[in-house]
Amino acid sequence: MNALAGESCTLCTGTVPFDVARRVASGLALPHGRVEEVSLTVARGRVLAQPIVAPGPLPPFDQAAMDGYAVRLAGRTGIPLILPVVGRTDAGDPPSRLVPGTAHRIMTGAALPQGADSVVMQEHVALKGDTARIDADLPANQHIRQAGEDVPRGAIVLARGQRLDWPEIGLLAGLGVAMVPVVAPAKIAIVRTGAELCEAGAGLTDGQIYDAAGPMLAALLSAGSVTVDSYRVDDGTAVLAAALNDVAASHDLVITTGGMASGLRDHVRDAVAAIGGRLMVGGVAMKPGKPLAFGRIGSACFVGLPGNPQASAFATLAFVRPMIDALIGAAPPALRFAMLAHSWNCARGRTELLPVTLGVEGRLLIAHASGPGGSHRMMPMVNADALAIVSEPAEAGAIVEILPFDRQRW
Repeated sequence: MNALAGESCTLCTGTVPFDVARRVASGLALPHGRVEEVSLTVARGRVLAQPIVAPGPLPPFDQAAMDGYAVRLAGRTGIPLILPVVGRTDAGDPPSRLVPGTAHRIMTGAALPQGADSVVMQEHVALKGDTARIDADLPANQHIRQAGEDVPRGAIVLARGQRLDWPEIGLLAGLGVAMVPVVAPAKIAIVRTGAELCEAGAGLTDGQIYDAAGPMLAALLSAGSVTVDSYRVDDGTAVLAAALNDVAASHDLVITTGGMASGLRDHVRDAVAAIGGRLMVGGVAMKPGKPLAFGRIGSACFVGLPGNPQASAFATLAFVRPMIDALIGAAPPALRFAMLAHSWNCARGRTELLPVTLGVEGRLLIAHASGPGGSHRMMPMVNADALAIVSEPAEAGAIVEILPFDRQRW
C-alpha cells in the first residue's frame, strides 16, 4: 500500500514518510470532551474548555498611577496654582469626592476622587503646611489609570484551548475569577514490555537492563492536563492482548514500549490485531524510531513505540505530544526553527531527528549536535534542548524545524 493510504486512516503495514505520519497521528486524536471546573490555585498547565469573558473592567475604577495630589485642572489657567490640601485617599480606601478648588492627597493605586481629572506627582508640588503650590503648567488627565484601560468589561480575555500559565492565572486573579472551566485530563496508559527489563532499584541478573524508557516517558508526558498510568506486562501475545484490551477501555491513549520489531518476542502488533485494533501506520521512515506504529484499539488511540530510550522519547515528542494536545483541545504551539551549526548528511527518503543544544546569536536560534548518534544513548538527550528535524542532506546554516523539550522556554 502506498504511503498516502495512512492519511485516510486505512490499514497500512508499510513504512510511511515522516510528514505523512505526523498528519495521520494528529488526525487520530480528537478532543475527548470531558470538562471540569478547578480552582485557580491548581489551574497551571490546564487547558481552558471555554473562553473567559471579563466579568468586570481592569482596573476596576479610575486609579492614581503614582503618589501625588488629585486636582481638577480643566478650565484653570496660569501658574502657579495654589490650592489648599483637603482629604487623603490611600490604596484600599473607598472613593471620595474632590472638594472644588482644592488638592487631595492620593497614593498609587488609590481610587481617584470624583471630580478630579489629574494626579500631579508629588515631585511637582511644593507643600507648605496644608497648602500645595504647583509651578509647572501641566495638562489634564495625567497619571491616571482609567477604569477598563487594560481589560474592558465583557471582553474575551482568554480563548478556549489556551493553556494556563502564570501570566494567565495572574490575569484571572486580577479579574476576580476563582474557578475556571478546564478540559479534564487526558487519560494515558503506558504498557511496558520486554523480558530483559528490570525496575530501577532492583538487582540485575545477567542479560538484564534497567527500564529507562518507561519512567522517562511517564515524566515526559506528566503534566496538569494528563494523567499517566504505567503497567508492566510480560511478553506473550495473549497476556499482552488482554492487558491492552483492559487499558483501552478506560484510557484515551494507550502507549506501548518495545515489542514493535519482528523478533520472536515482539508481540505488540499481533496483540493489537487479536483484540480488533487497527494500525493506520505500521512504520515511519525516520531515524531513530522506524519501528513505530499507531492506530486505534476501540475508542482509544494507540501508539506502539520502539524500546530504545532515545527512539521512544523522540517519537513521543514528534507524535505523542501533538496527539495529547489534540485530545485536550489545546491550541497547537507555533512552529519553531533554528539554524544548523554543522552539516548533516542524512539518507534521502528518511527523516532524522537530532538531539541539539540551542544558543542565540543575534536574532537566530543556533542548533548544535548534543552528542554522538545511537538510539540507545541517553547522554545526548540529557545535554540537549530540542530535536532538529532533518529530512534531507543539509549544510551548516540550513534552517530546520525544531521540537523543543521545554515548550515554555523555547
